[in-house]
Amino acid sequence: MAEVEPIASGAWRVATGFAAQSAAMFSRNFYAVYGGEGFNSPERGLVGVIARAHADVQISTAGARDAAQIAVHSFVEGYYGAQRTLSAGRAASQSLSSLNRWLAAQMHGDVARHLAPVSVSALLFHHRRIGLVQIGACQLYRLRAKKLVPLMRPHDRAGEAGGHMPARALGLDQDLAIDHAEELAEEGDVYILLAGVEGRGPEAVYAMLAPLQGAEVENETAFAQAVLTALEPLYGNDKSVMVLRLLAVPAASETSALASLAHLPLRPAPHEGDVWDNFIIGKTLFRGRYTILKAAYDTLGQQEVAIKIPLPTMLQDEVFAAGFMREAWIGTAVRGHNVVRYLDVPPERRSSLYLVMPLYRGETLEARLNRAPLVNLPEGVGIALKLCEAVQDLAAIQIVHRDLKPDNVMLLDERHELRLLDLGLAYLPGIDTADAVKPGGTIRYMAPELLKGSPANPRTEVYALGVTIYRMFSGGAFPFGQREKLPLCRLRPDLPRWLGLCLRHAMEPKPEERYADAGELAKALQIGLVEGQEAPLAPGWRLPVSELQMWQAATVAFAVAFLVLLAQKFK
Repeated sequence: MAEVEPIASGAWRVATGFAAQSAAMFSRNFYAVYGGEGFNSPERGLVGVIARAHADVQISTAGARDAAQIAVHSFVEGYYGAQRTLSAGRAASQSLSSLNRWLAAQMHGDVARHLAPVSVSALLFHHRRIGLVQIGACQLYRLRAKKLVPLMRPHDRAGEAGGHMPARALGLDQDLAIDHAEELAEEGDVYILLAGVEGRGPEAVYAMLAPLQGAEVENETAFAQAVLTALEPLYGNDKSVMVLRLLAVPAASETSALASLAHLPLRPAPHEGDVWDNFIIGKTLFRGRYTILKAAYDTLGQQEVAIKIPLPTMLQDEVFAAGFMREAWIGTAVRGHNVVRYLDVPPERRSSLYLVMPLYRGETLEARLNRAPLVNLPEGVGIALKLCEAVQDLAAIQIVHRDLKPDNVMLLDERHELRLLDLGLAYLPGIDTADAVKPGGTIRYMAPELLKGSPANPRTEVYALGVTIYRMFSGGAFPFGQREKLPLCRLRPDLPRWLGLCLRHAMEPKPEERYADAGELAKALQIGLVEGQEAPLAPGWRLPVSELQMWQAATVAFAVAFLVLLAQKFK
């Protein structure tokens, strides 16, 4: 049998083989292998997926195959289209969950007779790992060093062979449970994906395949046919087999998303008038211990930019060096309007390590709160709402900033806009599971639970937002005195009471008593600004009266008490 040309993506190289009992037009199965380059997402590597549609007598075989094919293509498009800040597992789960909701809705409508629930098993070749995804009745096996191992248990109903509905499948229910696991890839591994063996658990299938363990896999198509032949005694005449053999696996140095930047050298800081990679260097905007920020003009993009250049001293601090590399990668993935946007410099243009961003003109929030006049209510709430929006934009792509403070907020000149800066300490829940409890941020803005080892999350961001907004209105003072909290009304009696209560709620010591995320904080600020009363202090609860009504009630109570005392005196 003729060999199929191996498929390559990035540093991955995989040989493939396929076999099926039925011709494609008569089969309810569909299988394919995809490379990330075809979706402008080479960093996500390869995907191998097999699917089976579970059709009843009202659905034609062609319609069932269409359902399987649509499911596979939609899953792969969603996976490769997911944000780069999501891990392979989360990107797959997000895509499959969205697909399941659509398919389930369609099957309850007029097109139900044209669609069917679909089982899916997939392999995600990402960095140096293999992600395993299982929904439904397809099966996955690995052959390593002549030892065959079943990888995921199918969601099958044992003993129900032929045309039955599995316990789980895409489109079967509105809610979808997905099995996902990961393992380290090894060159020479052979993966076997099966469809059409439902009703037979891994034990029965393994017994049929065990004699193949000692075989040398040199022709993947021939091996796939051997697997199919071994399974013939099992019920059904619509079985399909896909075989993937790993010819090349990314080296450890190539598994990081920052690999393209890590090898770049550091150069001494440039002087005004120097030209770096078609950037004409201008004046120094800021110089720190580890970095220098230079104005520059991009002669290719024809725009003013700012270049953040690491100094050789950065190499003395591993934490800062790692943060700089992280900022370089995350910055190109963020597209929020209120978040700093880094320009993606092509590798062929770069000759050293640096970051490039638009040249923002304005002042930091820290500079603004330290000059007169004090920030008034409309100006301050406007800034706070934009800052909350920036944090929510990051949260939408699974990024927790972890260093929210006035120094990292740039107010742009005459545009009433802001940019949230400095992503060097950002935490990515979708990727950084190992770094979840590592400390990050500035102590006086950190929620109490962070100091006890809890991972950063939307509620810890709310705490930092509360401190930042408080300082903006207070003129720089922190909300904590030596022995007690400092209510905002004590420092700014000209501001409404609801604002102080709102910020107090954002800075509650117990995370469950804070707003759930920056969006809830923004909503509370908007309610206060529009209605002139305290925002809800807990979900579903609101103060029944406004501050004015409370004072009116107190006045009436005082008058009644005075009249009662007066009447008693003249009895």
